[in-house]
Amino acid sequence: MGAFTDRTQFFHAYLVGFIFWIGITVGSLALLLLQTLDRGAWGVVIRRVLEASTRTLPLMLLLFIPIVFGLKQIYPWTSAAFMKTPALQQKAHYLNPSFFMIRAAIYFAFWSLLALLANWLSLEQDRADSKTVRKRLQIISGPGLGLLIISITFASIDWVMSLEPAWSSTIFGLIFVAAWSLSALAFTIVVMSWLSKRPPMDRVAQPRHFQDWGNLLLTLVMLWTYFAFSQYLIIWSGNLPEETTWYVARKQAGGRNCAGHRNSAIRVSVYDAVISRRQEEFRKVSDAGGADLDHARRRCHLADRAGF
Repeated sequence: MGAFTDRTQFFHAYLVGFIFWIGITVGSLALLLLQTLDRGAWGVVIRRVLEASTRTLPLMLLLFIPIVFGLKQIYPWTSAAFMKTPALQQKAHYLNPSFFMIRAAIYFAFWSLLALLANWLSLEQDRADSKTVRKRLQIISGPGLGLLIISITFASIDWVMSLEPAWSSTIFGLIFVAAWSLSALAFTIVVMSWLSKRPPMDRVAQPRHFQDWGNLLLTLVMLWTYFAFSQYLIIWSGNLPEETTWYVARKQAGGRNCAGHRNSAIRVSVYDAVISRRQEEFRKVSDAGGADLDHARRRCHLADRAGF
């Protein structure tokens, strides 16, 4: 309905939802590669859930199509009249619809290839548990994780930071790397909480596993907070008009609504549940669900613009 009554509002809202769900998919891929490298016990039980999440990439590619049709409603750099200052004209070689879609195709192609290799080699490992297959998985995961972080950085610049073409931040990509990984882990914990009450996972998932995932969840929350606050602190201390526009615009109603619940969601759902070693089902769900909700709101705060 919104696509017909207010196309600008519709496409901005659609971008918020897309950024959140693609974050779970790509974040699961990052956690999958990380677990392959460190071979930690924390990831053995959730490996199949992470792999299943990465296999939704073809669906996310289809869901990206509406963004292509709504480029003019979402991104101001699609208007030649907007890109009239010398600084913006220098960015026009990068910020243009054709190159935007080419880069998006590269991101999805790389993510899909990485997910395909990780899933295929994992299946081969199940069929024949050999050192050769494990070695191949690790060889792919090392460079793959590094390139994945770079691709997430560029994707966050293209899809979110370019909402304000005149604004830039060198730490912006790392904020999304931490946020997407956190969302993926939170979503996985919710799924595992549901599966742990049903066979055969009820005999596999133990309280100690949830404790490990909760500790990792807390680590990712702190990492994301460090990146986000570092960006804010640097911009606040510099107090330059061209840098403060990002935060000034997001102090409008949408930004306040998102930020107003962020700290309470983290405090109630993460710290209280992780520090406590009690493993009630309610705490498992509220822990991960609260963090996931928090980062859905955070995505709203980032993708929001003045006038949206």
